[in-house]
Amino acid sequence: MDTSEPGSAAEDEEEKVPDVRPRTRSNPEGAEDRAPSGPGSVGSRGEAPGNRGEAPGNRSEGEGEAASAGHSPPGQPGTAWHGPGSHGQHGEVTVRTPRVNCPEKVIICLDLAEEMAVPKLESFNGCRSNALTVAQKMIEMFVRTKHKIDKSHEFALVVVNNDATWLSGFTSDPREVCSCLYDLDTVVCQSFNLDGLFNLIQQKVELPVTDNVQTIPPPFVVRTILVFGRPRCQPHFCGGEHVKLLQCPYFFFDVVYIHNGVDEKEDESSWKDMFGFFGSLDTKGTNYKYEVALAGPALELHNCMAKLLAHPLQRPCQSHAHYGLLDGGDSPEGEAAS
Repeated sequence: MDTSEPGSAAEDEEEKVPDVRPRTRSNPEGAEDRAPSGPGSVGSRGEAPGNRGEAPGNRSEGEGEAASAGHSPPGQPGTAWHGPGSHGQHGEVTVRTPRVNCPEKVIICLDLAEEMAVPKLESFNGCRSNALTVAQKMIEMFVRTKHKIDKSHEFALVVVNNDATWLSGFTSDPREVCSCLYDLDTVVCQSFNLDGLFNLIQQKVELPVTDNVQTIPPPFVVRTILVFGRPRCQPHFCGGEHVKLLQCPYFFFDVVYIHNGVDEKEDESSWKDMFGFFGSLDTKGTNYKYEVALAGPALELHNCMAKLLAHPLQRPCQSHAHYGLLDGGDSPEGEAAS
């Protein structure tokens, strides 16, 4: 004789259902409770059969996804990275990676073209400074501040004239980088070999590979920060194998572009074309691009470098970034750059 109470079978079934962690600051998308939706493309070896549902590793508070404009409902898998041109309805990217504070390998590329030595920037004391001097100071502040945030970050210094030269190898000691930063002379440059820069980067560092881009944090990411000051020099870029470098979800190419701006109106179209070219290299929508006019204050350069302190896996896409503390403050980056 069945003596079970009505509804007990349904209650037993409910007890078998595993609890799904809610969306919290430490678990913003419920990623630990999601099974991977499938193998990734670039930067992913594909999901092994035994890895399905495996946790991606420990996360610190406040982590989530990098540079993804779309959001998935709680408990549902995120969207994998699909490569260049994989944009949503409104041109929003679909790359989705864990927002982890993994170590960065930061490659700082400093332009040594003669335009960097022209004293046009207004310094703090009202005097005129050249872009090279200001760039050297802001790079030193960036390296030292980034090191204080996380001492596992590594930095390398590359100088760019007609070709790219690896000046300082990867080190976590800011003093080693800063010791190579000064006593540099500008030269007359006829061209900018961007292909040569990417070749040099690929020779010096190997990009990480994970079993699943969506859920497994990489051991490190590689970020190149180019400080470029040539308004009339079109970079030499053929693409080819370097497109794969730009497509990797663990490689970032940030640009601080210094130009003549409104000071010389006849150059307005040329610097805008150059800035647009750097934007065209961003196939994932995860890079940051800033432009600063030489006629403006040197403070603008320092502000741009300060905005690059954020970890590339944890920062939003640039069009969604907002730095105002109060209502009516700074406009979003997309509006400021337009």
